[in-house]
Amino acid sequence: MSGGHYNYMYCRIEDEYVDRMYDSQLNEMMKDLCKLLHDLEWWKSCDYSEDTYRRTVTEFKKKWFKQTKIDVQKQIESKFEQTKDELLKEFEYLKGDE
Repeated sequence: MSGGHYNYMYCRIEDEYVDRMYDSQLNEMMKDLCKLLHDLEWWKSCDYSEDTYRRTVTEFKKKWFKQTKIDVQKQIESKFEQTKDELLKEFEYLKGDE
């Protein structure tokens, strides 16, 4: 058996939640999530390539995260601002040393 990096958590999630959500869309999402978790575990266990995992991530996000390029750009800009603020705090001790 392959996998094991995350103790086969995807199997336990699948057993407990797939087809038990009392909602057809949520049941489908849980199936897709378990596939994603499976591919993550197999990648981290060196049974799949990172490319295989990344393709699964892309498929999952396209299906379940209806984001536009503008949404993604806003997330990126927000992360840049957050990182900039953290670095400015970290190097504040240099203030006045020019």
